[in-house]
Amino acid sequence: MINDKALNTSKRVVILTSVLILLLSIWQTFSANKIHQRYQASLMDAVTDRILSDYQEYFTQLRLEIDLFQQKQFNAIESLQKSGDSASEEKYMEVLTSLRSEIKNTRLFALIDEEGKGSLKHITGDFLPACEEEVSAMVASGKQEQLFLHRSGTSVHFDLLQPLSTANGKKEYFFVAFNPDVLNNLLNKYQLPYQQLFLMRADQTGEIELTTEDKNSDYASMFIGDAELSEFSFVKAIPNTRWQLAIRLDSQYSSSLYQQGLLKALIIWLVLTSIIYGFYRLQKVRAHSHFKVKQELMFKDTHDTLTGLVNRLHFDSLLKVQLQQNQKNEAVRNGVVLHIDIDNFQMINNSFGYAIGDNYLYKASAGLKDTLPSDAIISRLGSDEFAILLPSLDFAQASDFANKIRLFFQEISISALNEDVSLTASIGVVILDNSQFETEQVFSSLSQAVSLAKKKGRNRVQVYQSNDEQLIHHAREMLVIHEISQALKTNRLVLYRQQIKSMNSHLSSHYEVLVRMISSDGELIAPNNFIPAAEKYGVIRQIDHWVIENTFKKMLENKADTTTCYSINLSGLTLADLDIYDQVIALFERYKIAPQRICFEVTETSAITHLESALHFMESMITFGCSFSLDDFGSGLSSFSYLQKLPVATIKIDGSFVRDMHCNEVNRIFVENIKRTAAAMNKKTVAEFVENAEIEQLLVEIGIDYGQGYHIHKPEPWVTVPVVQ
Repeated sequence: MINDKALNTSKRVVILTSVLILLLSIWQTFSANKIHQRYQASLMDAVTDRILSDYQEYFTQLRLEIDLFQQKQFNAIESLQKSGDSASEEKYMEVLTSLRSEIKNTRLFALIDEEGKGSLKHITGDFLPACEEEVSAMVASGKQEQLFLHRSGTSVHFDLLQPLSTANGKKEYFFVAFNPDVLNNLLNKYQLPYQQLFLMRADQTGEIELTTEDKNSDYASMFIGDAELSEFSFVKAIPNTRWQLAIRLDSQYSSSLYQQGLLKALIIWLVLTSIIYGFYRLQKVRAHSHFKVKQELMFKDTHDTLTGLVNRLHFDSLLKVQLQQNQKNEAVRNGVVLHIDIDNFQMINNSFGYAIGDNYLYKASAGLKDTLPSDAIISRLGSDEFAILLPSLDFAQASDFANKIRLFFQEISISALNEDVSLTASIGVVILDNSQFETEQVFSSLSQAVSLAKKKGRNRVQVYQSNDEQLIHHAREMLVIHEISQALKTNRLVLYRQQIKSMNSHLSSHYEVLVRMISSDGELIAPNNFIPAAEKYGVIRQIDHWVIENTFKKMLENKADTTTCYSINLSGLTLADLDIYDQVIALFERYKIAPQRICFEVTETSAITHLESALHFMESMITFGCSFSLDDFGSGLSSFSYLQKLPVATIKIDGSFVRDMHCNEVNRIFVENIKRTAAAMNKKTVAEFVENAEIEQLLVEIGIDYGQGYHIHKPEPWVTVPVVQ
């Protein structure tokens, strides 16, 4: 027994601890609020900087697209320009239709003569006064520095003027009007909770052009007073425009934050004080209490707090056991998994409150426990998603049983809801036959089935093992992923190589390393039959690592060859892997390969998508001694704008521009432009898809450094590594 003195001491400790917790909770609330406010300020600054950067990049990209369009439509535009007032509307509409198909949000275009007058007014009509003002300023200064929105009774747009590509050398312009959808979408994209973004005129105080504050404004301008303007933060001018970018924090944000923080502090204090006091009262049964808490923690690790159902992690482990049992029995005819996604469940939370939504979920969970067989395992995967493992359900009964569950959800009623409010469920069904190997595959299959059920109208059951083309395609992808996984385990990937021939006697030819896969039946599988699935589901990183390591092994086999260089492709997911640098360096050190003999090829799309991580990896590997090549250059709209950012030594021109350049003048000119650009930046060029001697001769005349294609060398199995003379 604990004596009174000890109990009194414990009581004083409890009281003192409670007071300290209260003071610390209040102090933590005020400290957290100050930190949060500083964070909000830095966040608003970063948001405005990002939007400003995206705006400028958007305008730069539009101008590049206009110039590229002029190159493609040079003859048609020149014909319109020469025809002037006699140009036909039909010819104009042909060019406009092509322009709209290539550049989104295009309204119309016009041709501006050296006096600043439109030469197609009989088709486009007169310019708005604001447009004429902007055109005059552009003609006078030679630069478009006063970009702003032009408004008429029926439309809102902004104009871009680019020098007109003509043969007469006159100072004329190509005028294009755009809808401001992208400008508005960028504001909405970067809007964060409690923040409102504004695009306002710098030359007209208080005039708002675009804002996230009014979602239904249809780009209508609005005016605000000086008092409201003073609430704006981080007002930043957008270069070469009449715009400023501003951001405003909700005035109620700070007070609401303090109130919520104090309320949370009070709740935490009450909870902790109750726990401490309870611990004080139950000292004599500490062992029992400790055991009970331990059981509760174990339950929380494996079960959902609200419904008491098993959580996804525990469900995954139970499903894994079931799959292992099924794989041992090839004649298995039972075992089904259901994925239940409640349709439009967010409507309940939004319309009636989260308490009602939780009540619905709890009632649904309780009903499922009473409805399902005793061996069924139910899991709550997310806020409105459930999974059910039915180990003994026969395959043939899967669809009918799932429909019973669908009707069960449809009949759930909550007294707090209106009588005309009911929820439905979309259910995906996966039969655990021998085509299902891993839990990740099962969840992916369930997700595909549920997604298809929703696309078909919701409130329906979709069996994964059906004749639906989308699900069949996904099943094939899953088989491919399984095949890749087994191929990596059993070393059924093989290396091929293709020569990249020097077009210049001063340069040395080298090879690009390619990968193929041997199926379990011994057939050779081309990369386009497994690489897309590997990239989609993340397995490409293991393939890239395998290719790098086995390339080094092949290079090491022929110790007499110490000069031949090899190009190795890297995917975007590999570039985004934070550990890739350390892994590659470790392989270099293990196989003692000279880094100067390795060039990594990255595609423009993958490098841009993972720009920050790609730059870090590329710069680190270049410092180490490797080089980089930019593959498929020219296939993206922003190729030239990103070229300066990427530290590549070689540019591989996309084959779509090379394969027909001997009969397509536009593509030949494009290849010549790339060569000139590369030469100006001191970069080498490689032309892909060299399919005949005529193309090769053209490439030599243009001055392309390297060629690659079936005419030069067909991919061959990498069996031996001869020394290249």
